Amino acid sequence: MKHFMQWLRPGLAIKRWMVLFSVGILLLVFGATLILNYQIFGIMEERMLGLAFQMTGSYSYTFLAVCGTLFVILGLWIMTTAVRKLMKRLVELLAPDQKEVSKKLLSRMELSRGLRVVAIGGGHGLSMLLRGMKNKTSNITAIVTVADDGGSSGRLREEMGIIAPGDLRNCLVALADKETVLEQIFQYRFGGEGELAGHSLGNLFLAALIKQFGSVQNALEAASKVLNIRGQVMPATSQKVRLRAKMSDGEIVEGESEISAYPEKIGRDVRIVRMTTVPKAPMAVGDALEAIREADLITLGPGSLYTSVLPNLLVPEILSAIRESGAPVLYICNVMTQPGETDDYTVSDHIRAINRQAGGKVIDFVIANNGDVDPAVLQRYVAHGSHPVMIDKKEVSQTGATLILSNLINKENSATHDTKKLANVLFDLINALRTDLSPELLHYYLKRYTFNHR
Repeated sequence: MKHFMQWLRPGLAIKRWMVLFSVGILLLVFGATLILNYQIFGIMEERMLGLAFQMTGSYSYTFLAVCGTLFVILGLWIMTTAVRKLMKRLVELLAPDQKEVSKKLLSRMELSRGLRVVAIGGGHGLSMLLRGMKNKTSNITAIVTVADDGGSSGRLREEMGIIAPGDLRNCLVALADKETVLEQIFQYRFGGEGELAGHSLGNLFLAALIKQFGSVQNALEAASKVLNIRGQVMPATSQKVRLRAKMSDGEIVEGESEISAYPEKIGRDVRIVRMTTVPKAPMAVGDALEAIREADLITLGPGSLYTSVLPNLLVPEILSAIRESGAPVLYICNVMTQPGETDDYTVSDHIRAINRQAGGKVIDFVIANNGDVDPAVLQRYVAHGSHPVMIDKKEVSQTGATLILSNLINKENSATHDTKKLANVLFDLINALRTDLSPELLHYYLKRYTFNHR
């Protein structure tokens, strides 16, 4: 009975169908009565009145009403028992964990009604963000850069003539409904020195699906079903593209891995001036554009600024869709600078780099960490040329973006974002925006939010 009652919880859309089932039974009885022209029921009534006369010596309609009530109760009990047994059997067949199934269904329904979020980026930063957001909404669209030319992704890209699958794989695993053996297998990387050495099984799987189904979109749909993901993952473009960077010393560097390594390679301080792609102006994936237009919130980052975030904006249709969308655009600034890409960058430097590449203001809000990095962890990062991103409030305000500060530090590794904290901040913001607060009240709320989340 306990397992049956959990199906009566609000929000599951079960009770309405049980009521409809009862109405159907009543209509069935009424129809049968009309077909039989009351004869059978009339005979039954006479027999019961006769029984009442034999027992009491009079025709008691009270006795008839009591019998009718008992029959109604018995009928309802039989109907309830039948439905309960049926649902229990279905649960046993489809979901052995009976105690949790209604909770899971209710959670899934709530997530399906969640905000429509488009997360744009790449690398480990995007997959980290998705792990937190999938517990807030299942209406997530991850738009991923596919310009990676290093490691397993780069090898498959060159050998098989496909887009880089690595970041797509990471996002699929991040959005998976729950941690499973299959997800662990997806992330398995072959060792040794053979042809498979260094390859991720998930990359090989995606490459096989792309070849089998003939398109990246179909391959991702198939992989999404295998992993039972919350949301959808798609590339910014289905074309095979390479990144090209103009450096401050005038050199043109091509390839994601080469761009990041260039300053160390030449042994002097140079900056990335502008990014382009080869070929220029790649075509966007149509579903990605539709998701952007329908979004309640668009996020950029976290992740490598020039090789993970900006490559998506180098797809002209993606950039145009972001500008045309009525959704607020929020940039999630990295906790630490990245050697070779954002050395000595402040929060405003990140914003200006994005706006400069986009040809104008794009960022409406920026989230930055104001938590302290553990000294021991900080020392390790500093040894590799990475430092905390400085928060320059005045300069950020000059960019036209609203700054939101919060302690986003991950306790396990205090130089990275905590997925749950970040997701909470994102959805606090979007819920505040959906209340249609006046600009003054919204500004006051954000100031208090920043103060309370140090």
